[in-house]
Amino acid sequence: MTAHTPSSILSKLVNGTPSSSTASAAPSGARRVPLDEFDSVFGSLIELSSDALGGSIVDTSDEFFCTADNLLKVPPSVSMKGQFGPNGALFDGWESRRHNPTYDWTIIKLGALGEVVGCDIDTGHFAGNDGTTLLPSTPLGPAQRHLFLFAQSSAPITHLKLSMEPDGGLGRFRAYGRVVPPPAPAHPTGEAVDLAHVLNGGTVTGESDQHFGRGANLILPGRGKDMGDGWETKRSRGRLGSGKGDWVVIKLAEPGYLEWADIDTLHFVGNFPNAAELFGISSSEECPSYGDAGWTQILDNTKLGPHRQHFYQLAHPSKPWTHVRLDIHPDGGVKRLRLYGRPQSQYPDWSALAPLPAPGGASSSSTSAALVNGTSSSSSSSKAVPKIPAVPLTPSAFAPYGSVIQSYPDERSAPKEIKIKTVNFGTARKFNHLAPVTFTHPGTAGVPQGEVNFCVFRSEAQDATAGRDAVTGKRTWEVKVLERHEWSSQAFVPMGGSNDDKYLVLVALPGPDGQPSLSTLRAFMASSASQGISYHPNVWHHPLIALGKDKQDFACVVHETGVADVDCEIKWFDEGTVAVVHEV
Repeated sequence: MTAHTPSSILSKLVNGTPSSSTASAAPSGARRVPLDEFDSVFGSLIELSSDALGGSIVDTSDEFFCTADNLLKVPPSVSMKGQFGPNGALFDGWESRRHNPTYDWTIIKLGALGEVVGCDIDTGHFAGNDGTTLLPSTPLGPAQRHLFLFAQSSAPITHLKLSMEPDGGLGRFRAYGRVVPPPAPAHPTGEAVDLAHVLNGGTVTGESDQHFGRGANLILPGRGKDMGDGWETKRSRGRLGSGKGDWVVIKLAEPGYLEWADIDTLHFVGNFPNAAELFGISSSEECPSYGDAGWTQILDNTKLGPHRQHFYQLAHPSKPWTHVRLDIHPDGGVKRLRLYGRPQSQYPDWSALAPLPAPGGASSSSTSAALVNGTSSSSSSSKAVPKIPAVPLTPSAFAPYGSVIQSYPDERSAPKEIKIKTVNFGTARKFNHLAPVTFTHPGTAGVPQGEVNFCVFRSEAQDATAGRDAVTGKRTWEVKVLERHEWSSQAFVPMGGSNDDKYLVLVALPGPDGQPSLSTLRAFMASSASQGISYHPNVWHHPLIALGKDKQDFACVVHETGVADVDCEIKWFDEGTVAVVHEV
């Protein structure tokens, strides 16, 4: 049995709600676009009809052989030659029964309110008849794609009606355009928003390669279903360690201050990038060139892992960006990229994310009032107390400061260097060498050798003592003191705790003088039920902050000599030099 293409196709844009009227002519001046011009014409547009964006079929006149929801699938139509169902041969597309005296139609609800600019009509593996399209009248060959660009974009619409005369089949239908983002709230809420998200108005305007998956997939809703709806580049042998890689540029929904990012490699198990970095720019160009001197690094080159989310605090949080570039090294696949921040239009004078002040009372570039323990205040020197976000604890983001001690229920997401094996006669899985136990003291005179101290810390719950941000209502914490164990690692592993219990980890690297470099201060939200941490020697850190309702016990492993000044150095901060951490 042979599937058939329709003899003609009509598509009608419908404002607001579906229309049951017969589609008339195509938008005046619609022109056919050669396939080799797809990237230049449609590359920065959004596939508004895709099921990955939330597009769906509302109604269909007939789908006797194949259902219309196949039209909206992300992957291209595939051959199902030789496969049969109860009604006949199967095809990966929409196919109606024969001999309709008028025409068949389907109504598509777009995934987002948007302006439709053009479409891609793919007859897939329907090869029974040639035909013509009424967008305008153009030969419509079998088993091929047909791209059409409208003379002008439609008014914002929610639904689209696709008709084919008189009957037949289509593999895929893709409506391309621009998302109309929701209106901004009347009053700023203080909440961070994903300024890259497609439904907020973010767009992908350029990429180095999209061999296996389009860059535009990075900003789709949700975490998707497989590698097919991520961004994946072709393998590039010989580039590992060369500094070369692939890149994608995202134009933010509007200029904004970015606080933290989520780089998700879900489903990319053997083909995730080795490392990634992020750059920001403020530009009037649709896609600033890769070599533009305005690109500023906002995330250092950082190793990634397979099949998991990676959360990072971003540098330069007080600068508004219009675009962000994700660089991956040397190649591979990324599922989603989330860029959380605040729109500049809502915070034209917002300076709460100014660079952290140096210790010892150095002046800050910010002079606005700060939120400390939930109240608006300013110090006598008019310095603001900057805020940093507490991002979920992940091994790659915490790597400069120490190790994360945890198992991996989905072992594919474990870092490659962790060796996992079956033990205890097949009743357990062992995750080896999660964190080193290190003591690096050179053995100077008068300092005892000491020993490993395996102890327990019982931490009081700090919910009642934490402040509340006056705008967001989220908990804050003043960083008044940091400490370090210059010669020893220090590990903490929660003993018990529910999935709802968290603890806050604050860390900073030493500067050239050995004192805390507050520009490197980072905050992580860890799970009391499943995550422990181990600080590298010489890393500054705040005492653990238990955020549950009850006391929390932590097993601790540290090497101690018994000489207080050798085992632990403490740094207190004067008023006005502290940082305030927000819980995300």
